[in-house]
Amino acid sequence: MQGNKLPKPLLYFYIPFLVLAGFMVWTSFRISRSDEAIENARQYLEEKIPGAQWQVGKVMKVGEGLNKKWRLELSATQKDGRMAQANLLVDRWRPGRMVGKFVMMFGPPQIVDGGWDNPSYLDFLSKKVPRVTYLIAGAIFFGLQCFWLYWSRRRRGILRRDGIVLAILGLGLLWHQLVLEVHPAYMAAYALALSFVVWAVFSRDRVNDGA
Repeated sequence: MQGNKLPKPLLYFYIPFLVLAGFMVWTSFRISRSDEAIENARQYLEEKIPGAQWQVGKVMKVGEGLNKKWRLELSATQKDGRMAQANLLVDRWRPGRMVGKFVMMFGPPQIVDGGWDNPSYLDFLSKKVPRVTYLIAGAIFFGLQCFWLYWSRRRRGILRRDGIVLAILGLGLLWHQLVLEVHPAYMAAYALALSFVVWAVFSRDRVNDGA
């Protein structure tokens, strides 16, 4: 390999890794912000009780893993002076999806809408996986990544499969960071650091276009 030209097999790493890493970092920003969930809640409540001006009381993160939710508490005073309260659950992975609601008006008391969280089977399984399991799995992905870089460097010949395996391992570690809610800036820094390390390790190696 002459100069610093990128070996073609590494395209099998950079193309899928950078595209999907960008998507994961964007998703991390999305699930860490409550704005979209609150807007969805306001639209839902406006349909249930038109004309009421809803004020957000509490915004809480509940659930772990794939079972992340926003729990929102809102209150409002209607034009006729009646008070209203709402307790809502919004899916954090899909902020446009309401998964639980309890809306009540007072004077006299009246339940406008109700129906609490009915978790999916995936949510149920996620509750069974402790946080430490994600930490251990992430450490395994990181260890395999380091081993593959070291082993490939000793072989001194970049293969197409090296790019594919490194992309899978890198994305696997990013996925665990996403589930564990590592700050999006750290996720982006990891993706850039891995991209640089891969380039530094392989940019001067000879190329083997085999699998």
